[in-house]
Amino acid sequence: MPDWLTHLVIGYIIIWAVSKFPTYDVKLRKYYWIFIIGMVAPDIERIFSIIANLIGNSYIQEFFGPITTITHSFLGVLLVSLFITGFFSREQDSKNIFLVLIIGGIGHLIMDMIMWPAGWGYGIPLFYPLIGPEFVVSFGFVWPGGFIPLIIASIIFLGTISIDLITKNFTVFKYNFSKKVEII
Repeated sequence: MPDWLTHLVIGYIIIWAVSKFPTYDVKLRKYYWIFIIGMVAPDIERIFSIIANLIGNSYIQEFFGPITTITHSFLGVLLVSLFITGFFSREQDSKNIFLVLIIGGIGHLIMDMIMWPAGWGYGIPLFYPLIGPEFVVSFGFVWPGGFIPLIIASIIFLGTISIDLITKNFTVFKYNFSKKVEII
């Protein structure tokens, strides 16, 4: 669970940083949630693994084990992004949605490469279906599943919220502080 939250929080931090650029276009705001979905999308198979765990079905768990390998590759990001874009097929900008999902998915892969330790059986198989130790990529900075990445990301997240509160400049999600509250 800390893994999903870390991906969500880092996605928000990236969006927040992009929104602070002087060349930032407010029209990009509609893609924020799409980017955050892309940041979590490669872990989509975990939903099924959790369900399999809850109902005690080891066959489902065995089936979704290899899917983790697929979804954590360039091919997997492409396929998952294509699948999710299908839900937005009526949108005029479905190509942009697809592109933003891919960017978010690649962000997820980069985060996982930072977290997973190097070595056979660990790391991210970026070039799946090519398998083997030479095709597994990892920077091995932090052991995954722990709370350290989430704690660091949460501190940065709180910093972004604090900056927005102090400057009253919410660029990610608009909030109007000028409304007066009347106490009856």
